[in-house]
Amino acid sequence: MSRRPFFFRAPFGVVVLLILGAPSLAQERIGGAAAIQNDVRGAVSEGVTKLNVGDGVYANEVITTAADSSGRFTFKDRTDVQIGPVSRVKLDDFVYSGERPAVFSATKGVFRFISAPAAHGAYEVHTPTATIGVRGTSFGVRAVSGRTDAVLYGGVIEVCQASGGKCRTLDSPCTFVSVTNRGVTDPRKLGSKDWSFDNSCKLPRRSDNRPGDPGTPLPGDAPPAQPPLQWTGFHIGVTGGSSIGSTKFADPIPLDGAAFSGGLTLGYNWQATPNILVGFESDFGFRGGIGGGSNGVAVASGSGSGYLGTYRAVLGYAWNNIMAYGSGGLAYGNVVAPNSYVGQGVVGNFGTRVNADNAPLPGWAIGGGLEYAINDNWSVKAEYLYVRLAHDNPQYQTDFAAFYPASICNESALHVIRAGVNYHFNWSPPPQSFGQ
Repeated sequence: MSRRPFFFRAPFGVVVLLILGAPSLAQERIGGAAAIQNDVRGAVSEGVTKLNVGDGVYANEVITTAADSSGRFTFKDRTDVQIGPVSRVKLDDFVYSGERPAVFSATKGVFRFISAPAAHGAYEVHTPTATIGVRGTSFGVRAVSGRTDAVLYGGVIEVCQASGGKCRTLDSPCTFVSVTNRGVTDPRKLGSKDWSFDNSCKLPRRSDNRPGDPGTPLPGDAPPAQPPLQWTGFHIGVTGGSSIGSTKFADPIPLDGAAFSGGLTLGYNWQATPNILVGFESDFGFRGGIGGGSNGVAVASGSGSGYLGTYRAVLGYAWNNIMAYGSGGLAYGNVVAPNSYVGQGVVGNFGTRVNADNAPLPGWAIGGGLEYAINDNWSVKAEYLYVRLAHDNPQYQTDFAAFYPASICNESALHVIRAGVNYHFNWSPPPQSFGQ
């Protein structure tokens, strides 16, 4: 049965086409409708047509099915595609020369693909979240909002994230995976409550399925668990919290007050296994002045404000969207030293810091935290760091040495307790192409 509208079958239409040299007559038929149930339509450049058994289908045609409708199509290379209700697929890039694989772009719905292993070359099925590399095999696909489910009935398929991330190979009958922007689940055996295009891998639960008819998803089938979140990639963020002094000055006099600290972070995580990740993080921010203290003999004032930064290696353990981690590395920041002190037993009766410029010092940091991923891109965290800077000997003017400033021993250290928000870019290396 012709798929062309009446205009193109009329003599006048033929004349016009000959005059204009329209290419539509050369459009290649790549297969035909073998079974149609209710409302199945095909859209080509000439318009949308309701399909019947025996109608041809063409390269780049878009096939849609309505509710309670289904269709089965057979193509030149002997691929058999069954399309379930409320589905949409575009027949992209059909090239049978072997130079490129055929491509099915399944926007939404449920499908079953069956091909002849002896005659069929590689082809691909694309969904919004997955790319499935196929050789002669039989498998089912369901594309729903944000997720693709793939079930293998026979042969081998490779299922990858459409964005270019994780891949999984299915080579055992009646196994399946699910794909989202977060990643791809590990293959597992199809259970009685997992989705399947039909009952090929399950005990029969319906008596009205007829061999050869397109299957229908069972109403009671529950969706599989979401794939685990992937932490691999770069992230940037902001932090804010408190720096509590652990500094000792002179005899010693403690500087143990607290001050606001906060700033920016930049890091990268690599998920080496499903649970273990390694990475690095760098941060730089503002630190307020740390309050002073007393040793019972002398009293030191608070310090000036300054900056604080770290370069740290990270080792973490992830449970899906929760990650606990430890970190350690280099630190740097302004010296934490009092601006002045008063009291006997130090150096004279009083002292005022000379050239109080909060000189920068190197040091080290160690700590850990807990991070929670809200979604694929955003996470929140709570973190503790102990930061120890190098010994320093700031100078103070005293009544004992009015013309000769005295150098006083000082140990700068801080307990940093803070919260943060990170944005994750989720950059991952592209998957290897199918068959390599």
